[in-house]
Amino acid sequence: MIKKIVEFIDFRLELVRKLTSIMVIYSFGILVLAVFIQVVWRFIFNNPFSWTEELARILQVWLVLLTSSICIRKGSHLSIDYAIHALPFKYKKVLKLIVMLFILFYLLILIIYGSRLIMITLNQTTAALRVPIYVVYLAFPIGGFLMFLESLLIFLKLMIA
Repeated sequence: MIKKIVEFIDFRLELVRKLTSIMVIYSFGILVLAVFIQVVWRFIFNNPFSWTEELARILQVWLVLLTSSICIRKGSHLSIDYAIHALPFKYKKVLKLIVMLFILFYLLILIIYGSRLIMITLNQTTAALRVPIYVVYLAFPIGGFLMFLESLLIFLKLMIA
């Protein structure tokens, strides 16, 4: 039963994973370009744009939260695993399950409070770009949800392992 759920979620996430990767690549490219433009205009022309810094900050928020779901899937997040190597497999599995439960709980909090933050900032815009603030904060529930799904998959795969 759990194996079918894992396969179902994994299959459905493939398109989302591809879109996320594409968004990360393009966002990073735009971020590099915006920062380059800012540096050139500030130090060569002595007339910096105000919008490039704001765009860079917005893109960094989105990049961190979208890329985190990719890192969770690939297992490339920073972790301390010195003690786990000395444990027998049964205890490793239990410890990993407990850690994944904590991560899932944290991600639920991120999704809930990120959604609340959007509701609070519906009428606000950024200073330079005049982008609604909720567009920036939308990264928290979306990124949190993607991370939650990837973490849930890992948790379920650990259950059947």
